[in-house]
Amino acid sequence: MGDAPAGEATDDTPVDGRAARWAGHREARRLELVDAAVAAIGEHGPEVTTEQIAARAGVSRPGLYRHFEGRDDLQSAIAARSVERLVHELEPVWRPSGRPFEMLAKALRAHLGWLEANANVYRYLKRTSFGTGGESATTNVRATVAEHVAGMLVDGSLGAELPAPVAHPLAFGLVGMVDSASAHWLDDPHGATRDELATQLTEACWAVIRVTVGPLEV
Repeated sequence: MGDAPAGEATDDTPVDGRAARWAGHREARRLELVDAAVAAIGEHGPEVTTEQIAARAGVSRPGLYRHFEGRDDLQSAIAARSVERLVHELEPVWRPSGRPFEMLAKALRAHLGWLEANANVYRYLKRTSFGTGGESATTNVRATVAEHVAGMLVDGSLGAELPAPVAHPLAFGLVGMVDSASAHWLDDPHGATRDELATQLTEACWAVIRVTVGPLEV
């Protein structure tokens, strides 16, 4: 192979530090804009406009889109950031301690607490596609949480070690039930408080687990 033409980068050419810093700055700025968008959704609701997002971020509409490849890219970034925040909020749930029933109750209270505090963001996620498969962002959240729960069922964290073919359908079924019930409660609580719903869902989930695996210590 001959020498590379003058000015052409080779595999041995060090990365320009200024280019790396600029890329880092752009990424940090993009994240700031996404966080502003999430805040705007919380304030204005799931039908938030691009103009309202730009105003919250303190930029013009064209200035906002200089950091995104159109509205779909912005929506995808908002969804990804919101999913990341929810999973982070539930982080204590992934490090179980105490009795299984108490861990289940703690997880459900944490989920409902986040849902109540971020109702508009949750509604936005339900109507926003995520990734390239066209799935909703809430579907992505359910899958992420269900995989964690399945792992806890397999390793015995919830009181019994289950084989994966049993644990995964059980986990996805439980998470789907909780998500559907809590979403309905968010729109129409029928007089139920968050604590009352948490108790009801905890007992329902516990009953399903016990039917599947047999008697467990409460």
